[in-house]
Amino acid sequence: MLPFLKMKIYLIIFFCSAYLFAGEDSIFIFEHSNQSKIPVYVSKPDVINNDTRLVVVMHGRKRNAEEYRNQWKEYSKELNLFVVVPEFSEQSFPGVFGFNYGNIIDSEGNEIPTEDQLFAYILPLIKQIQKNYNLNERWGIYGHGAGAHFVHRMVLHRPEIPYTLAIAANLGWYLTPENINWPFGLTNSGISDEMLSKAYSNYFLLMLGKSDLSTTPNTPYVASIFDKVTAQGQHRLDRGRNFFKGSIKKAKELDVFLKWGMVEVPTKDGHSNTQQMVPYAAELFYERLR
Repeated sequence: MLPFLKMKIYLIIFFCSAYLFAGEDSIFIFEHSNQSKIPVYVSKPDVINNDTRLVVVMHGRKRNAEEYRNQWKEYSKELNLFVVVPEFSEQSFPGVFGFNYGNIIDSEGNEIPTEDQLFAYILPLIKQIQKNYNLNERWGIYGHGAGAHFVHRMVLHRPEIPYTLAIAANLGWYLTPENINWPFGLTNSGISDEMLSKAYSNYFLLMLGKSDLSTTPNTPYVASIFDKVTAQGQHRLDRGRNFFKGSIKKAKELDVFLKWGMVEVPTKDGHSNTQQMVPYAAELFYERLR
């Protein structure tokens, strides 16, 4: 067979397969430029077309990407969302420093090379999926709990990442716009006023559950820092409100139009994600990623 005919056949098989397997849930391995390999759980709409919206979902502290993927299945089909959930293992990205805080500094205070930071995985993953499935350039990212820690810190530490909408739901505590030490404030964070201005100019939504009112630490690490956590507010709802108020104040100081928003979801089941936060976030991505 002539070489150019072989190439045509391979291309036809590749592009047909992207549509043939639309609607099927799957998993693939994403290989980062530093040679590390990350499993990525996927939920596709029944038909992938020009209106399909790409959403990255960040799992919680249990590193349970498959479960988070399953939470989005219904909305993937109904709202034409191509949902991908990368799984960052405890072994490769240990603890809160390795995952929640973005793996920019380890628990001993050592700086992580930029290419190995967790934030550096997101855009290459996005570009690969956009290329493989011919998706448009508009995409969003969502995180709940520990995943929301990651998302709001990505927004602040890497404002150049070209997401269309980032949503963080039910964080435990925040990187506040205060002059206190990182990871609780801007001091020693490496975040300049220029970076903060850029972050405020991107679309970010903070989702808070009205019933997320626990006043006790849920892990040993949180217990060890609970004085700093409660300094931000009595419970997650309170801390989220205070973070958003502080962000409004800081944006005014920088003379920047704040493109951030906050919504309080009328939840009834504490910190739960599936039935309380995901339906709202899915609808928001459907509308915003047009």
